[in-house]
Amino acid sequence: MSITTMNTSTIDHIEQKITSNKKPTQNIMKNIKFNHFFKAVIALALASSILLQSCGRDEEEEGELITTVSLSINNSGGTPTTYTWKDLDGPGGNAPTLPDTIKLGVITPGGNPYTATLEFFNEQNGTKEDITLEVKNEGHDHFVCYEIASLSLPPKGLNITPTDKDKNNLPIGLNTEWNCSGADFGRIVVRLKHQPGIKTGSCEPGDTDVEVSFPYFIK
Repeated sequence: MSITTMNTSTIDHIEQKITSNKKPTQNIMKNIKFNHFFKAVIALALASSILLQSCGRDEEEEGELITTVSLSINNSGGTPTTYTWKDLDGPGGNAPTLPDTIKLGVITPGGNPYTATLEFFNEQNGTKEDITLEVKNEGHDHFVCYEIASLSLPPKGLNITPTDKDKNNLPIGLNTEWNCSGADFGRIVVRLKHQPGIKTGSCEPGDTDVEVSFPYFIK
């Protein structure tokens, strides 16, 4: 047998081996590619799930930007007096514009209480976005707390009661009644609490969207 014949035979033998092994090799490669594709699909699905959950959570928990808080107080159907707090450049910028002192009178027994309405706005960038309606519509997730810090000794005279309710019959606090039973002065701390799924009528849980102090005086 010539060298040429031997080489040709050897080559034919090698080709037969390659041909016989070609199908299993293709199957192996297909399996490898499928496994990589399957893993990629699972990873993408998990990533999408995490992203959707994160977006939903952020959207639910994110508080509103509030630059302006307006409190209007009325007594017996007269003209309301409005007290406004503003911080147009937001936290960390210039000091906010503080409201005037709220001036009230003692209500005699049987007299009508003051009624008050609270409004929230975002006035950045030359616009005036009303946040109040959103707070009202999502009243089951929001609660306005009023903390009366009296400087009279002993404190005599102010009680604030919410008159609006959410769908769970819990107070919202955008509308209130103010009863003044004696001469007093101090400040009223107003907090808008964001309490999605955890609202109980208490001011403790949740995040504070905005906190404002209104000085008051009862004569």
